[in-house]
Parts: sequence; C-alpha cells; structure tokens
Amino acid sequence: MDTLFLERLLVLLARGSFTTTYKYALLLALIDLNLEGAGRGAEVTTITTRQLAERVVALYWPHTRPFQGRELSQSRAGQGESSVLRSILTFRRAVAPHDGLPQRAAKADPEGYNRLIDEVEWVFVREPIPRLQVIGGAQDLFLYRVEWTIQQNSGAPIDPSLPLLTRRAFRAGELPNVLRLLPGVHERLVGLAAVLRPLIHRQWTDLVAQMNRLPERALEDHLFGRSREDLLPVREPLWDLQGGRCFYCGGAVPLAQAQVDHVLPWSRFAEDAIENLVVADGPCNLSKRDFLAGREPLEPWLARPRRVLTQLAEAADWPQGHDRVRSTCAVAYRHMSPGMPLWRGRGALRGLSDDEQRWILAALMSPAAASTV
Repeated sequence: MDTLFLERLLVLLARGSFTTTYKYALLLALIDLNLEGAGRGAEVTTITTRQLAERVVALYWPHTRPFQGRELSQSRAGQGESSVLRSILTFRRAVAPHDGLPQRAAKADPEGYNRLIDEVEWVFVREPIPRLQVIGGAQDLFLYRVEWTIQQNSGAPIDPSLPLLTRRAFRAGELPNVLRLLPGVHERLVGLAAVLRPLIHRQWTDLVAQMNRLPERALEDHLFGRSREDLLPVREPLWDLQGGRCFYCGGAVPLAQAQVDHVLPWSRFAEDAIENLVVADGPCNLSKRDFLAGREPLEPWLARPRRVLTQLAEAADWPQGHDRVRSTCAVAYRHMSPGMPLWRGRGALRGLSDDEQRWILAALMSPAAASTV
C-alpha cells in the first residue's frame, strides 16, 4: 500500500476547506470511474468532466429526498444552498418526484436531464475540480491535473501558468474538459476503494449533520443507504425467479418478509444493477451485512441466466449492468489478500484461499460467463 498517497488523501479530507459537500462527491466519483475502468481491464488515465457530472448526479439523487420531514442543506450557513442539490431537486420534482433512480428520469426527459448534467458539470468545473487539491491556500497536485485555473479568494490564480476559466471558453471547447490522472493514481484509487468509500461516507454524513444539527447514524442511512422502498419494483420479480425462497439458505420466505440484498455490498460498491440483486430472508440479509461472499453463495449467483435477468429488468424498467457488475466483482476479488474473511452463509465466515480466489476470477472471466449473471 502507498502510505504516502493515503496520508495525503487523509490530510485532504481532514484539512481541506469544505463549505459544501462537493469535494466528497468528486472523490467518490473519481473512485467509481476508476473502478469501472479497472473492471474493463483498462488503466484510467483521463476522465472527462461530463463523466464526473453524470456520476455526481447519481450520488446526490437520493439526497434530495426529505429526511424526517425536512429538506437537508449541504452548504454552511451564509453560503447559500448547494446549487447542484437545488438543480437536481428541481429536475426530480418536475420529472420523477417518487423515483429512486436517475436513469429512469433521464429516459422520461432526456433534454431536461442533459441540461441538468450541463449545470452540474459547470459547477464542478469552476469549484471543486480546481480546488480539491488546495489545502491551506497551497496547491498539492497528487491526484490529477487540469488545463485551466480559477482565482482564489485573494484574487490570485491557483496556478498562474494556466489560463483562467471562463464559461464561454469552456463551452466553446477552448479549454479541455479532461482531468489527467497522475501516474499511479488509478491503481491506488482502485486498491484503496473499499477503505475510502466508507470513510468518505462517514465524513460526508458528519458534515451534513453539522450543517443541519442532526444525529449522524440515521442520517448516514438516509444519504448512503438503499431504502427498501426504492427496491420494491424488483422484489416480487426476483422472489418469483427464486421460487419464493431465500437466495442464500434456500428456505421459503413469504413475499411480505422478503428483502432485496446487494451481493456486492451497497455500502462498498453502490451498484444497483439487476445482476447485483437477490432476494433473501431477514436473518440471512442481516448476517451477510457488508461482507463479500465466498464461493458458496457466488456459484449460484454466477449461474443465473442473463436472458431472464434482462427480461426482468426491462419489465420493471430497472438498470442493467452485466459487464460492469462482473468486472467490479473481479476487481474486488483480484485485490483481496488471501485470508480475508468471506461470508459463506448465515453465521459462517471463513478466509479466502488462493485456490478459491483463482476459481472466482476464472468463473467471472470465462467465456461461459457471458450467458449468465
């Protein structure tokens, strides 16, 4: 592990100037896009601001729901409300007030969604992207470079060697809409993703709790959990697919008590595609929590027919991600050290073996995998 890189990230999180939650969203978006690239077997060296904006909208989308009957602020007093949150909330109210998935809202109003992405992209281009690596007024480039700069509060540019950002120049394509990752950043973000995500979630939650004077634990579930109501559209179809039985233990489970579970834990990978979802009973779901699964649950999961899941997703208008789910899974297990505890079933944990790791990676990447989950 690159301890210096991790230390610099921790310093950024601890000492960066956070008047909104944008920097947390930017860091998570960078991690997610690098994980996607790693899953495709490609080293990510550049990321467009458009890609970041789309991921940021997905991150903030659930935050626009009321929390205990009130709308949450994500900026400090006197700073004005977060323009990103306000834009997403306006679009969501107009198009899909009760929809937990931005993908469906994008289908309902493609032009409005593109305008939303434009707005979010511009906010991030002029604010957190050039400011993320500025700590205590000094720039410390260790994640990425961009080819524009902005003025600090003092009026001096952050980087005098670069042209100042203007909306006209950016929209005209005169300033590249690209973040160029520094050497080694891709591998480090991928390797540290499982550690960084819960840390960023916790710090993001703490900041929003301070801004709104709220208890942190319930707030973290609201911001970054996946509510059972959001998953209801696929609960019954998955329950039918599994013959009314818990995916993990095989026991009968009434539909009213069935719970939709993320095989790749939501808290670590935030993956909602149909390929990552199963129905479980309460005890198995509680036992699994955010553990990664061992070979015992993975074998039947990987054997599910892709065609059937595609039909299920299309009928429920639910996101699909066959290749992305498999590649993210492969990245997670490839970077895992032997001996890491894996969940085998209710109350059963056992460490990953070398042979098991080889089997899992081979099963995920085999040609036969194309026709299954």
